[in-house]
Amino acid sequence: MKEKKQEYVTVIIPKPYNVVGDTETVVGINGTMYQIQYDKPVSVPKNVAEVIEQSKDLQAKILEAAEAGIMRPGKPAMAEL
Repeated sequence: MKEKKQEYVTVIIPKPYNVVGDTETVVGINGTMYQIQYDKPVSVPKNVAEVIEQSKDLQAKILEAAEAGIMRPGKPAMAEL
């Protein structure tokens, strides 16, 4: 069986303001893990880039909810979205 050639794209994951000490993050898809450095351009398969983009969107929604006072410390974050 021939393996389908994956399309790669370049992504840059900015280091989150609340992350101290870490220089990279890990993204996993279907059991394959990708270790990606913050603030550096990295070529990743297109499906990994899609997961990264979805994660950025979710983080923005969480920040928005926190600033609006919808989410409070001590409560499950995802239950309130």
